Amino acid sequence: MKRRRIYLALAVLLFFLAAPSLLFAQQGSLIDSIEIQGNQRIDSSTILFYIKSEPGQPLVRNQIREDIEQIFSLGQFKDIKVDVQSAANGMKVVFMVEEIPSVGDVRLVGNDKVDAKEVFDVINIKRGATFSDHLIQESKEAISGVYRDKGFFFAKIQIDTSVNEDSLIDVVMRVNEGEKVNIEQVRFSGNKTFKDKALIGIIETKAHTWLSFFDESGIYKKDLLKLDLLKLESYYHDHGFLRVRVLEPEIEINNKLKEIYITIPVEEGRRYRVGKVEIEKDIELSEEELKNAILTREKEIYNESQVREDVVALAEVFSKKGYAYADVNPNIKINDDNLTVDLNMEIDKGKKVYVGKINVAGNTKTRDNVIRREFRLKEGELFDSDKLKRSKQRINNLKFFDDVKIDTQRGEDPELIDLDTTLSERPTGSFSIGAGFSSVENLIFNSSISQNNLFGRGQSLAFSTALSSRRTNFNVNFTEPRLLDTQILMGVDLFNRENDFFSFDTATKGGSVRLGRGLGEYDWVGLQYRFEEVEVTNVSAADVSDFLKNETRTTSRIAPSFIHDTRDNFLNPTTGWRHVARFEIAGGVLGGSDFYRTGYETTYYHPLIGKLVGAVHGEVNIASGYGGDNLPIFERYFMGGSSSLRGYTIRDVGPKNAEGDPLGGDQSLLLNLEVQYPFTKTFRGFVFYDRGNVYGSGPNTETTEQVIDLATMRDAIGAGIRFLSPFGPIGFSYGIKLDKQPGENFGEFQFSAGSAF
Repeated sequence: MKRRRIYLALAVLLFFLAAPSLLFAQQGSLIDSIEIQGNQRIDSSTILFYIKSEPGQPLVRNQIREDIEQIFSLGQFKDIKVDVQSAANGMKVVFMVEEIPSVGDVRLVGNDKVDAKEVFDVINIKRGATFSDHLIQESKEAISGVYRDKGFFFAKIQIDTSVNEDSLIDVVMRVNEGEKVNIEQVRFSGNKTFKDKALIGIIETKAHTWLSFFDESGIYKKDLLKLDLLKLESYYHDHGFLRVRVLEPEIEINNKLKEIYITIPVEEGRRYRVGKVEIEKDIELSEEELKNAILTREKEIYNESQVREDVVALAEVFSKKGYAYADVNPNIKINDDNLTVDLNMEIDKGKKVYVGKINVAGNTKTRDNVIRREFRLKEGELFDSDKLKRSKQRINNLKFFDDVKIDTQRGEDPELIDLDTTLSERPTGSFSIGAGFSSVENLIFNSSISQNNLFGRGQSLAFSTALSSRRTNFNVNFTEPRLLDTQILMGVDLFNRENDFFSFDTATKGGSVRLGRGLGEYDWVGLQYRFEEVEVTNVSAADVSDFLKNETRTTSRIAPSFIHDTRDNFLNPTTGWRHVARFEIAGGVLGGSDFYRTGYETTYYHPLIGKLVGAVHGEVNIASGYGGDNLPIFERYFMGGSSSLRGYTIRDVGPKNAEGDPLGGDQSLLLNLEVQYPFTKTFRGFVFYDRGNVYGSGPNTETTEQVIDLATMRDAIGAGIRFLSPFGPIGFSYGIKLDKQPGENFGEFQFSAGSAF
């Protein structure tokens, strides 16, 4: 644009200098004709369209000047001259133009290590674009930058141009890539408090290693190094060195070895500690409440990042009280004499705000009421940031949406705040069919048809089947989580199952009715009634006992339960607890077999280093008959598989008969430890340590005891992956037995569908 203005000024100046006859003698004469000369690519009609002087009109110098400016505005000309000649009926006006050449073919030659698209994306020389000499140098610098970022520090760029037969400028960019230059060493000077190793861990610029093949580290990038200097300053500020200076790096290049050595000079200065910490008093919150909200304490080493977090934490405290726009300003006074920093938090909490409109968008299938009933905030209610976070968490835990965003904005009134909820729905209906193989069940066939958001009402309906050499199971389940938009859950289950437990077979028919209700935000109570008819067959004469025999039994039970769940996300938790207490009582006035089963399990998730998440799961179960009845064999506990003791099958754990087939037990104990790494939002890997056992009586109890014994437990280590498929969570793992017994496999590969714990 600047160059174009220069061309325009010169053209107008030349016009006034070169056409005195027009300026003086011919002023006011009639125009006979207008002619365009010198144009090759731009049609004369296009140029004439911008010229306002016309034949038959008087010749006016100001209008000619405006015509020149209009022609220049096309951006296609670098020089315009005007010549005026006498003609039969007045004056002939000739506009003589010199076009700016356009770019023809653009070719890249010699790029063996860098894709051509990466080069063409950074240059402004494009076919058909206006050509300027300055583009050559700009393109050289841009291409060199691409090669530097790839480690080709000595790449040479040559750009040649030529005029083709169409008067276009053909461009050939020739690259001599040379050899890749890697960073051999990154070191520091002047650092006394922190060793080089600690500082290198802060920055992205690293020395070349064998891992560089995968992550492209070890390459000198000027812009990245600049960011690293800021990171180093921030690191020192977080450790009390407020006067630190991270100076310009010294770059040493070994042309012979093609290596780069980087030295970063540091002037640490002295370390400062926290002096006075003062927070502006408030009539609603005590000084103790405010100070408990922050982590910065007097006499501790000053931490700049911690102060920023404290500002956010204080604003959050007021936000919970309805002050959504509270502003916290940290006033910092550095005392160089005693090396302290005084901190005074000034607070402008503003006015209390109330919830205005709650807008919901993006739910093309899910009904509004299904979403709105999960909001912990109501329209007209005092704003509370905690309730807002919990609302988002509850909507996420519906598992109907890939993404949930809740934005706040000022409402129609200054004291109102609107909540704009934007949702991205995920498929909630699925049909799945699959097959697998295991050492216990051989070929496994699974299929299911389910809809977890039936008619957009939040209801779920599912039919599933699992077939293998040892089981034939059919299940139908329906759940209404919020009956008539209340807090009450209602569900119905029907099932027909046939299972081979090696030492016996079962054929089970029955159903259940479930009721449940939320108690507050994180607690839930449930009550289930279940009726079953179970036929036990294929019990050998040698195995017959009080609890194991060929027979048909009915069971009628009620099962109350209690759940306390504070996990942040039900599908991929990163923090929170889940406690489950269960009790089942069968028989008595209900009829059928007399027994009870009770159990407790707990799971805890906690962030570790970086993206790593730790998970601990424990479970204990105890069951027994009463009133002279024995605990039925099909109600005993079995362990082994992807959702309990990984690396083992049910044939490996607990009491066995004389042939080594499992009999189950009346007690069980399980511990699972996991470290998880989320590669993406829906895909994570994990390593684990599992320890557990089933306890009870039987002919063979070599690997167990009759009652729970912490010293007698089977354990395994292993690894696996989990990912969220359109059909729900799916996982694969391989566990290795740490106390392998004779006749057992070294380990087990296992498949899981559903959540881990």
